[in-house]
Amino acid sequence: MAEKLAVWLLDLGTLYAKQESIVCRDQPENTNRIHLPVMAVLVRHESGFLLFDTGCRPDAMEGGWPQNMQAAFPLTRSPQQDLTHQLALCGVSPEQIGTVVLSHLHLDHAGNVSLFPHARCIVPAEDLALARSLVKEEDPARRGGYIRRDIEELPEDLIGLTQDETLFPGVRLLSLPGHTPGLLGMAVSSSGETLLFPSDAVYTADNYGPPPVSPRSPYNREQLLQSVSRVRELADTLGARVIFSHDINLWGRLPHAPLAVLGE
Repeated sequence: MAEKLAVWLLDLGTLYAKQESIVCRDQPENTNRIHLPVMAVLVRHESGFLLFDTGCRPDAMEGGWPQNMQAAFPLTRSPQQDLTHQLALCGVSPEQIGTVVLSHLHLDHAGNVSLFPHARCIVPAEDLALARSLVKEEDPARRGGYIRRDIEELPEDLIGLTQDETLFPGVRLLSLPGHTPGLLGMAVSSSGETLLFPSDAVYTADNYGPPPVSPRSPYNREQLLQSVSRVRELADTLGARVIFSHDINLWGRLPHAPLAVLGE
């Protein structure tokens, strides 16, 4: 008998970023910093295990990230927040992951891909094109949120998506551009309940609104706000719980691995 669909939230550490880079209301520059959880989502379905995002590379603060990124987004992570440890809390090893979905290729979502050379890897096609272009820049400040080694470590046989795609019964990827030129969210449904993961299309409840509030410098502000509106429409239509990607207050109220947030 196939195992029941289940979803776990993996705790992969905490970033410390300028508040205005996350929620920008056009006030004078706000230099206050806020904590941002870093997470991945593990889904068990009848065909195996899917991992949505992979967090920050293991050596991020020891030279894996350039100095400008270490200063802008300092990462705190304990050994227990290592991706392999978080998977182990759910009784899963990297070798058991059959599908890896990267919502986009920024530094806190696309590290650790080298752990899964055997897995099918799905990314937003437009973001991949931009990332491959920007990481050629010699000046790290011109690479945006992309880490050269993360992009170099991506498998050659990537699947690039440009639109919504149903991967498995109850698991659908959603096109939510704006934060980056292409970004994938995910909706997971089981037993009459739906979780909606918009990734960085919606950082926090403050961005969600209404009205929606953009971060300081999205790739395309108009597209981003349209994507936020789409998330709200989907949430209303599906009766879904929205799990924001970097909301420290929501994060503190959610169950983390080894406890499932859906199923089990």
